[in-house]
Amino acid sequence: MEKILKHWQLILIFILGLSISWPLFKSGYFSHQDDLQVIRLVEMRKCFADFQIPCRWVPDMGWGNGFPLFNFYGVFTYYLGAVISFLTGYLVASKILFFLSLIAGSFGLYLLIKELWGRYAGLTSAVLYMIAPYKALDVYVRGALAESMALTIIPFVLYFAYKKNFKLFTIFLFIFLITHNIMTIVFLPVVVLWVIYLVFNDNLKSIKSFTIAIVIAFGLSAFFVLPAFLEKDLVQTESLTRFELDYRANFVSVKQLFLDRDWGYGTSIPGPEGGMNFSIGWPHWVLVFLSLLFIPFNKNKKNRLLAIFCLLLFVFSIFMTHNKSTFIWEMFPILTYFQFPWRFLSLSILTSSILGGFVVLSFKEKMQLYLATIIIFTTMVLNWSYFKPREVYNISEQQKITGEAWDLQKRGAILDYLPKTALEPREAAQKTPIVVSGKAEVKDFAIKSNSFSFKIKVSEESKIEVPIYYFPNWEVYVDGKLYPSNHDNPLGRISFDLKEGEYEVLGKFRNTLIRTFANITTLASLILGIIIWRKYKN
Repeated sequence: MEKILKHWQLILIFILGLSISWPLFKSGYFSHQDDLQVIRLVEMRKCFADFQIPCRWVPDMGWGNGFPLFNFYGVFTYYLGAVISFLTGYLVASKILFFLSLIAGSFGLYLLIKELWGRYAGLTSAVLYMIAPYKALDVYVRGALAESMALTIIPFVLYFAYKKNFKLFTIFLFIFLITHNIMTIVFLPVVVLWVIYLVFNDNLKSIKSFTIAIVIAFGLSAFFVLPAFLEKDLVQTESLTRFELDYRANFVSVKQLFLDRDWGYGTSIPGPEGGMNFSIGWPHWVLVFLSLLFIPFNKNKKNRLLAIFCLLLFVFSIFMTHNKSTFIWEMFPILTYFQFPWRFLSLSILTSSILGGFVVLSFKEKMQLYLATIIIFTTMVLNWSYFKPREVYNISEQQKITGEAWDLQKRGAILDYLPKTALEPREAAQKTPIVVSGKAEVKDFAIKSNSFSFKIKVSEESKIEVPIYYFPNWEVYVDGKLYPSNHDNPLGRISFDLKEGEYEVLGKFRNTLIRTFANITTLASLILGIIIWRKYKN
């Protein structure tokens, strides 16, 4: 019992985490905008069953035509969720992932700040990070599970880098790189600067180990990162950046950042009329301003440097959410894929939470507990009410993955990863191949995550269209031999011609050269990592 009480800060973080995640423990499911978490878990499980590992193509999305979701969309969350779903089912697994994304990152930040500035500073930073309005926005409004999970992982990356635990640093950096593409772009420069600081702090002694760790982490992530960035021209990425998804339409006003306390479940459109809240959080920005007063008086050079670093990052992140930063967005085309400038609030809440811990550090130890208590209490009072969904509705898992609910998920986000050669469907994909011309009889059609098969009797030369979008490299085999196919049809689906006769048709989703190289790189990095890290105690 005494050992448990020694870690009362962790217990308190967990209890406070329960208080903001209570809707996840209710039966049924909760409303959110990106209500595709369950179908993504289902699709990942189908990849497992078909040994499509790594998973790239999913069969049910795209309104049943399939598309290369996991060739581009962060995969870690769904690999983890699919494994959990074997024990809990899909609905509960989805809620467990949301729960972890809400509270787990605070433990990582507590460990980091505790090492730097003590347990009360660590506790303060952890709670500020957990009870930030943006966390509530990500989970209960947007349902941005992968993004929220990335915010959970990044504190552990920073912590294990600080501890120079190179094995765990490699693992968590690898996980972070395959979790959410946009958060990778936001935080990777922060990780690099943090590592540079740590390396110079120990007179370059750790430069070799950090270099190896980073190279291995990137190598492990190659199976996802390389195709995600090098094959993006194979899908209609313009759908990710046009109209309401154009960053120019989603800048935030100063009032929204610092003063707005209205909470809504609307959309991100220009001005406050959209109904979504993009505030930093009153306790957060107040503590940032207070840190300005204490930085000059802190006698520890390292503490001052870290606080100034966080302060500069905070200012930068806030600036990037405002339209005055347009010139930077125009300078770097990759920022176009951010869609929403207010995503930089992810960096704002991390840095402001750390600065909150710095404010606590600035007081004598006897006062730190009282100050931490005041900050935590105030944060809970001001922000707790944000942590609830618009509604919790009664639905079973079976209802979620069948009927109308399933159909809604199949056609959700249909334009996000549509192949370049495809057109948006106006109805669900047929359940069997289509005889476009000629006469033929199709039977025993079966479709998996990475293959399809059927038998066909052709009585008159026919053109066959399979209800699957073409995407490199889908290949068609007829009677065991590679057969010429095309996507020369209105929707861009797999099609081919057959003369009279009876045939067995098989379709296989193959890797491109880039994907094959990426997979080999990951495998080689895994072997190399095992060999190298066996020599290290950490």
